[in-house]
Parts: sequence; C-alpha cells; structure tokens
Amino acid sequence: MSFKHPEILYALLLLLIPIIIHLVRWKKFKQELFTNVAFLQDLEIKSRKSRMLKELIVLALRLLALAMLVIAFAQPYFASKASQQHIKQDQTIIYVDNSLSMRLINENTSLMQDVIQALNKYLDDDKTYSLLTNTKSYQHITGKEVKKKLYKIPFTPKSTQHSQILKRIRLLFDKQAGLQRNVLYISDMQNVEDERLTPDLFDKDIHYYFYKNSLSKVANISIDSLWITGEDDAYYYLKLALQSNNKQLQAPVNIRRNNELLWQGSVNFADSLRQEIKVQISKNKDIEARVNINDRGFRFDNDLYFTIHKPDKIKILVVGDKMPDYLKKIYTDDEFALDLTQANQVNYSRLNQYDLLVLAHLKHYDNISADAINKYVNHYGNILIIPVDNQADTLQNMLTKLHIRSSLTSDTSKVFLNKINFAHPLFKGVFLKKINNFAYPYVKHHYHFGNQGSWLYQLSDHSDFARMYERKGKIFVINNSLQTQNTSFTEAPALIVPLLYQIGRAKQAHPTLYYVLGQKNSFAVNATLSKDETLKMQNGDRTFIPYQINRFNNVLIQTDALPTQSGIYNILEKERKISSVAYNYNRNENKLTFLDIPAFDNVETIKSIDDFKQQQATFFKEQSNWKWFLVFALVFLLLEMLVIRYFK
Repeated sequence: MSFKHPEILYALLLLLIPIIIHLVRWKKFKQELFTNVAFLQDLEIKSRKSRMLKELIVLALRLLALAMLVIAFAQPYFASKASQQHIKQDQTIIYVDNSLSMRLINENTSLMQDVIQALNKYLDDDKTYSLLTNTKSYQHITGKEVKKKLYKIPFTPKSTQHSQILKRIRLLFDKQAGLQRNVLYISDMQNVEDERLTPDLFDKDIHYYFYKNSLSKVANISIDSLWITGEDDAYYYLKLALQSNNKQLQAPVNIRRNNELLWQGSVNFADSLRQEIKVQISKNKDIEARVNINDRGFRFDNDLYFTIHKPDKIKILVVGDKMPDYLKKIYTDDEFALDLTQANQVNYSRLNQYDLLVLAHLKHYDNISADAINKYVNHYGNILIIPVDNQADTLQNMLTKLHIRSSLTSDTSKVFLNKINFAHPLFKGVFLKKINNFAYPYVKHHYHFGNQGSWLYQLSDHSDFARMYERKGKIFVINNSLQTQNTSFTEAPALIVPLLYQIGRAKQAHPTLYYVLGQKNSFAVNATLSKDETLKMQNGDRTFIPYQINRFNNVLIQTDALPTQSGIYNILEKERKISSVAYNYNRNENKLTFLDIPAFDNVETIKSIDDFKQQQATFFKEQSNWKWFLVFALVFLLLEMLVIRYFK
C-alpha cells in the first residue's frame, strides 16, 4: 500500500498526547478508615481494577480512531496493475470491418451503424487512437477525428482477410517500452476466405479484444449469376440463377433498363434453395439493365447489373493472290469484314485497323515487311499463316523473322488428323463434349515444327496440324496448304469451322455480361486514341481514369481497386460515350459462415465496447482506500462512546 501524502503520517506522533494525558491524570485513591474496613477494602480493590480496564480500552479506541483519521488524510491506495507492470501509457488500435456483410440491417439499423454509435460513446475526444479498416489506416489521431472518420468509412467490395488484417495491425504499433498495446477488433467475423486463426498471427505483447457484431440467422435471397444460353435475330436467351437459405422464401423478380421494364417473373424456393429461371430479352438495341429482387436480408445481393452490346464486325485482312473459298464460307458478312490485298500492295499504315492478318498460300514472303508484321503482333494483332507446298525454306525464313525458332522439315506421307487439344483456351466453350469418332481428314504433304508454342490439332504421326505461338498478339501456323488436292480438311466442317472461326475471334473477347468488384478485371474497348488521350469511366458523379494499354485498334482496360460501387459505368472518349460495362458486388459476402475466435491468453471476446472501456479503466485505475480508514475512525469513536456510556 502506498500514500499520496506520506508526510501527513508524521501526525501519528500526536498519538503520544492522549497517552501522556492519561498517565498524568491517572487517579490516586486515599485510604480512609472506618467501620467494616475488611468489607470496604475488598470493594475498593474491585472498583480500581474495573476503572483501569475501562480507561485502557477507551485509550486504545481513541488512539486507533486518531490513527485511522491520520492515515485517511494521508490518502492510502493500492497501485494500479499498469504501475505494477511498469506500464506508463497505452496505445489502442481500433479495427472496424467495412466489408459488405456489415451492411446487414438489424432492427432498422445496419451492423456498421450500431458499431459507430457504440464507438462514439467509448471514444475520448482528446485521447489518441489508431483506426484501421480493410482499405485504409489512420495513425495517432484524436478521438474527435476518429468519430469524423467513422461516418465517412466506405464499404469495400473486397472480402475481409482476417489473417492479413492481423498482420497489418502489428505494423501500426509503436516499438517503445512501457506501452500497453491493445487491439479493439470489431467485425462480424465472416469467414469468406475459409481462414483459420493460428497462434503465429497473434503477438504476445499485444492484447486482443474481439467484439463480434453479427447475426447468425438471416433469411436471405440473392441473385447469384446471369449468363447467355443462346440468341436469334430477335431475342437474347438468358438464364438467371438465384439462391436462398430458407425454403419458405419467395420474391418477385424484374429486369429494367432505366425505368423500362424488360422482363418480370417470380421465384419460389419451396423445392430447392437454388433456382434457375429462363429469361428472354429483345435485341432491338444495346442492353444496359438491372436485375432486381426485393429482399430484407442482405441488400447488396438484391441487384445484378449487366450489359449486352452488339459486337462490331471483326476485320480480317487476307494477303494473297485470291480469297480462299473456305475463308469466305467461315468468315461471313454478318460477323466479319474480309479484305483482300496482294503481298506487294499491303498498306502497313492501316494494318492496325484489322483484328487478324492472314498470309494465305504465299509462295514467298519477300514482299512482306517482317518489321511491320512484328510491330503489329507486338501491339496485340493476330496472324494466321497458311503455307503452300514445297516451300520449307521460304516458310522457315519467315518464321525466323517472326522470332519463332523451329527446324522445319517436309513430309509427303499421307497421315490423318486424329487429335484435338480440347483443353486449349482457344476452344473454351466450343466443344460441348469430346469428339472421339469423327471422320478423320487426311493430309498428304505437311511440315514438321519444333516444340515451341502450343498445339491445337495433331496428326497421326504426332506432328502438329495447327500450332499457336504466344506474343502480345498470337501467331497461328497451319502445317499444310489446305488446298483440296493436298487435304480433305476443308471438307470436314466439324473441324475446320471451330478452328478458323475461333482464330478469327481470338482477339475479340467473349462477351462478358458483368464483372465482379474487388477482383482484377480486364477487357478491350474498340477505340483508336492518340498518344496523349485516355479513356474515362463514369457512373453518375463518380469518374475515374482506369489503367489502360493503347493498342492498334482498341484499348485494353484493367481495373482492380476501382470502381468500388456496383452499377453500369459508361466508357468515355473525349466526353463521348463509346461503350459501357457493368460491375457487381461479390456474392460470397452473404455466406453465414463465421470464424472461430481462438482462446489464447492475450485474446478475449467481449460482449460490448463498454466492457473494453471498463477493463481499460480498471487496468490504469489506482485503488484508493482513504474512505475505509475514515470509516474505521468513526467506528472506533463510536465504540469509545459506547464503552464510556455502558461499561461499568
């Protein structure tokens, strides 16, 4: 026990005064002789003993009362736990989970609003804290500033990775000695990433207080996904997938383009927690629409934005003496724009306008500018080379100029095409099932390539019928002339059409209805920009410039951190809208799977933020005892009075 004013204890010397007074004023009895002396002498002895005992008790009680009073004025106390552990101050980091799941409504307020209200009561305006969210961190700011930041915290589309958050927390703490390090971890503890909190994530010098603010049972319907199943001249045919966690739920569903109703229906989960609905939408113009349901669980999964744009024609330049018939049959006018030019008449300045360059049946490549072709490929252009027979040296020379290392050899033996690389990305979604028993087309004269690149079709002698070489653009090489006197491949539509059609579409990305926020996304936009021009993306009053790569006749856009809100974003070129793209929130945030909080010595789960505040106050609070000593003084004085009054 310690004293705030130990100098007052010198007043205990004053206890000598009542002792001296009692000694000085001690009564002395005189002896008086009269009759019955023997009887009176016995009475006198008994009275003197009682009086001495009473005065000694009174003296002791008085001394104790005075001593308690002196000690009370010296203000005795027990040191706080912080002082005992040599802790001079504390540093508190407040982590607030701002993932989408914290938007869940609980009795007319969201989980995030509940957290903000609780923190406003806890925070001391003048005290210093550090604030951490999934996306930002603020170090050493006052409680007043923290309150302002809390109201401006945006929800992030990225799922919470608790292990990464705990690692970030370590880096924010100061390294000085005599510091109590506290973490107030506020989250619904959604376990979207299937994590497990291991001991290595927790620093032994840090005290972790987990405040789990969540609802374990929420009836929720979500729009899961949307995709195109087919189309004709008048309609797009789509499938809409919805999910629920309760078979008793049902809801109306509608699709709108601004205020125009494109489709409406309903969903009922009585039979299954996943339902797929067929949707038919007119193709009369580009579609920028929103699927909507009215659900009272999670709100962020009630909308799904999507776009469908009529694709521009794919431009193909064929360099050769004449247009091959099989190319005209495959690259039809409704999807492709075919141009033919002679080898010595290629306008290389306009080459960037084409998606595919076909070198068809050229006997030699002397009139072809290898530098211009390489520049075209390095700017994401694609090339298809269809050789002629008996020109191995010429073809070898051209491949070398294109930086393709291969020792080309000719082969005149008749072989059959009998193998397809179904797993190749070029054929993704093309073959519904593996074809094992197809009519094998034959090849008479063909070339053997090296091992560079990746094969698409293969012959029975294990040589590659078609091969792809990856640059920024792609180079496709056929190993024979495709002329009817040399092969029957052009008469096998089940094989020639998928190959050449996919090569023609290789530069044009498959139509994507929407992208997911918080992920790395990339897509191409048909635009031709000057060196200093950039494209912008806009949704309402939100505008930003995405990361972009200016290619020959299109721009590759890549997004990651931005945008952060779902919706349809217009793509602007000089303030003119040239396209649009849809973004949606990740549906994983509506999973009601929660992370277990480990039971470590420095980890505690609290029921409220007030609990944390009280614990911190208790840790730094000294236990004052002066009131107890004052009570003792009064008790002794009362006992003294009782002894004087009733002790005989």
